[in-house]
Order: sequence, then structure tokens, then C-alpha cells
Amino acid sequence: MKKKSPKITLRGSFHGKMLLLSVLPLLCLAILVGCVSVATFSNTMHKQMEEELNSQCHMVKELYDSLYPGDFSLRVDDNESYSLYKGNVDITNANRLLDCIHNSYGVEVSIFCKDLCVATTMTDSDGNRATLTHATPIIVEDVQKFHMESFYDDVLLNDQKYFASYIPIMNSDFEVFGMFGIYRLSSVVDQRAKAAVMPIVLLCILATFIIGFISIEYSNHLIRRLTVIQRFMRALASGRFDQELPYSAFQHKDELGDLAESGKTMQQSLRQLVEFDALTKLNNRRSGDQKLKGICERARQYGSSYCVGICDIDFFKKVNDTYGHDAGDEVLRRVAKTLKTHIMGKRGFVARWGGEEFLLIFADGDLASATRILEETLDAIRALEIRYQDQCIKVTMSFGLVNADTEACEDAMLKAADELLYDCKENGRNQIRTKDLSKQTEKDS
Repeated sequence: MKKKSPKITLRGSFHGKMLLLSVLPLLCLAILVGCVSVATFSNTMHKQMEEELNSQCHMVKELYDSLYPGDFSLRVDDNESYSLYKGNVDITNANRLLDCIHNSYGVEVSIFCKDLCVATTMTDSDGNRATLTHATPIIVEDVQKFHMESFYDDVLLNDQKYFASYIPIMNSDFEVFGMFGIYRLSSVVDQRAKAAVMPIVLLCILATFIIGFISIEYSNHLIRRLTVIQRFMRALASGRFDQELPYSAFQHKDELGDLAESGKTMQQSLRQLVEFDALTKLNNRRSGDQKLKGICERARQYGSSYCVGICDIDFFKKVNDTYGHDAGDEVLRRVAKTLKTHIMGKRGFVARWGGEEFLLIFADGDLASATRILEETLDAIRALEIRYQDQCIKVTMSFGLVNADTEACEDAMLKAADELLYDCKENGRNQIRTKDLSKQTEKDS
């Protein structure tokens, strides 16, 4: 059955917080930049519209002054009909100039006498010019009472919102006749603003996407490195010291790289403490037991052969009693070094099993080749001259070696090797006894 991948949850996780810290500030920045850009552009558009409409107001005034010299006046007859004069010219129906400005600049133009509209380009629903309408009192007061040029961005005419600019009409006697008004639909300006702002908004979105993608990828890269280190630390916490950190954990010389280096150093230190014997520098019983279990499992799975041996130093108690425990420690160190030299590297494994006893394992080896290695090792032990405080100590060793039965458990093989070691002790020591468990034969060496 395929093992399911662990479900990754972002809620409350460091990964989720990293992504949140990567994306949320960027999103807020994009919104802020967008809002500021729109607001700035809107203010600029308003300012530009004010200048544009004000300029057009003055242009209309100058055109009327150049075409029709004289002052504006309004004459009302007995039928309450009015006539608009500029100088001595009746311009009541002279709308061609207003219409030309309307068509050329896309604006509406009105002329007011006091608050009454007496000429305009605006029309009602029937197409009639919207004259005889009244201006807003506030506008009339601002423009005519205070003689001010005024701009408004929310003038409501015919249920539509306009930008509007007004300038007062002053006659030669400095009396206010009325005012000029220029209007542009707010919807037209809004469309122009949207068209101008849209590239900014799209640019903000694109920049947010690109920077967000880079931030998320970099965050994921950091999380992947952290995850590798986390798994490594969990392996150490569970006592698995054979785990290796991949190169990706060290490739950057940053805080995470330092953390990986510290983890590697801690692994080596823990491994020395947990797996190795402090005196002899050999693997200890715990790691020897794990090694034996692993080899037994592989042998059962693949049917490979291997050998297991138990050995100890002959008369080691006598060494301690005669020369002292410090001398005994030196003997253990020299013997361990000799065992390591002659067995390790020849597909062999050595561990201190306890006291003066050692565990020997030969992976993928037959009994004959393992025996030859032990014979060379025993000769080297016999030849040792261990110097301690001007004294020369000589020792020998006894070995029990079995060729493992792939069906037998490790405890059974250890027991068989230990029994052979006991036979050595009972029959003179300083020798090797072997046994092929599959053939149940025994020989002395």
C-alpha cells in the first residue's frame, strides 16, 4: 500500500506565518500604492479640470468682447420677453459662437444675468435650450457678490453631475451683470481618469504578483531548508544517528547554514556519547546490538551469510590486580586498537560488549575467511608489548566464532558464540573456537 504523504496545514504553522508575512505586507503596500495613486491622480485631474474650464471661461469672455464690443445688457419688453445685448448688438439668438465652443471642446456654456440663464448650449428632453433656469444661490453669491472665479466638482444639472467653472461678467461701470459658466460631465472625466489610472492599477497588480511570487518562492526555499533540518533533529531525538543532512542545508552561509552545521556537530557529539565507548573508542554495546540486528534482518531478507564472534582478554582480572586499573585501561585501549586495525576495513565490525569482552561481526563473510582474520588478529595480540610505568604487559585472547544461520535470531547466535568462548576458557584459553551453525560442526584452532 502506498504511504500517504503527510497533510500539510498552514494554520498556525511557521510556513503559514512566513507566507502571511511575505504576502500580507505586499498586498497592503499594493493597495496603499493603488489608493494613493488614484487619489493623487484624481486630485491632479481636478486641478487640471479647474484650470482647463477656467481658461475656457476666459476664452469665451474674450471672444464675446472681441466680436461684440460693449457691455452686456438685458432688455425686457411689455410681454415679459427678454433680449440679450452686447453693446448695441442683439445676441439673444446668436448661439453660433456658443455651439462652436460646445462642439470644439465638448463642454456646455451658459451666460447668466444675475442668477437667470439667458443663453446656453444645454437643452432639455425636447431639445429646447434650457434658458430661464436659475443658478444655485451659493454659486451666485460666490461669483457675483465676492467677484470670485469659482470651480465646483459636484454641480447637478438635469440630474447629471458636472464639473463647473464660473467667472463674473463685469461691465465698464464695474457693475456685475452676471457670469459665464462652463460645464463638463463628471462621467466623461471619470472615464478619462479610469483610462489613465488603469495602467497604474495593472502595474501594481503585476508588480504584486511578481514580487509576491518571488517572496513566496524564497519563503518556500527557507521552509524546505528548515524542514530538512527539522527532520534531522527529530532523527537525532529518536536516537537515529545515521541520518545525513543534504548539501542544500549547508549551501548558503547564513543563519540556517550555521544551524545545520551546529546540528551536524551535535550529531557527531551525541554519536560519540551514545554509540562509542569512551575508553576504547570502539562502538559500544548499544550500537553493536543495533548493528547485529540490522545484519540479521538483511541476512533473513537476502539469504546472505555472516559470522558473529565473542572474545575477551585472558586473565584480565589478574592484570588489574597486578598492575592496577589504570594499567588495565591501557591494556583495553591497546587491545581495542589492535582489534580495530585487523578487523575493521575487512568487512568486519568490532564493539566493546562489556568489561574486557568484545563483539565481532563479519558481514558477507564465510567461516573460513573470518577465522583467518581472527588468527592474524590473535597473533598480533600475542605479539603486543604493552608498556606501563616501566613494566611490559603481555596478554592473550580467546575467541568464539559462529557462522550464522540465516533463520536463527541474533540472541541464539550470541549464545552459541558465548558458549564457544566458554569452551576456550575451559580448555586453555589463547585460542579460537568456531562453529558452523548450518552444518553443526566444530573445530579448534
